[in-house]
Amino acid sequence: MTTHRRDLLLTPELLRAYSRRGNFHSEPEEAAELGLPGLVAQGMQIAGPAYGVLLDEWGEEFLEHGEIELKFVGMVVDGETVDAAVTVDGEHAELDVVNRDRGRAAAVGRASRRAATT
Repeated sequence: MTTHRRDLLLTPELLRAYSRRGNFHSEPEEAAELGLPGLVAQGMQIAGPAYGVLLDEWGEEFLEHGEIELKFVGMVVDGETVDAAVTVDGEHAELDVVNRDRGRAAAVGRASRRAATT
């Protein structure tokens, strides 16, 4: 069993580049109108560092046959950093993504190198 770590600073530029225009992910005015403290990162951006670890570990096999299950449990806004910890145990992995600035979980989940066959 091995734990890999990776982090990502979610800048306003990254959030806008990833999002379509006219919403609280890309427009500061829209976020402020909703009472949000900044642009809100999309879930897949939050999970990006963990996903990158899985690709480094399992490569094409994971892309072709793998499975990932995530639950997004905490907001991350522009200027905040997420820290991903991915614990790989053979064919399976546990994912924990924490908002470093708030000290709270942002996403949790698990992955398998190969999807379960039915």
